[in-house]
Amino acid sequence: MNPEIEELKQLVRQSIALSQENNNLLRSMRRSTWVSYGMRFLWIALIIASSVYAYWYVQPYITQILDAYGSFQNLQDKAADIFSKFDNGTTTLQGH
Repeated sequence: MNPEIEELKQLVRQSIALSQENNNLLRSMRRSTWVSYGMRFLWIALIIASSVYAYWYVQPYITQILDAYGSFQNLQDKAADIFSKFDNGTTTLQGH
């Protein structure tokens, strides 16, 4: 056979081998990208789910704390009213 044709055949074989290797690498990269997207989605879903669960679990305690704080504020307001009435009563007694 003609050496030029043999050389061309060899070049075509090399080109095909490189194309197949390139195709395998690209498929591997694409697969890695999809796995990365999937893992990122699962990570974000885990963070959101744990935040919702934590809020759901802690929310009754927060409500109790806020109610206790509101009761303390009411008690403080009542005490201020009592002391202001007492102070008004003593000033009235001192004035007479």
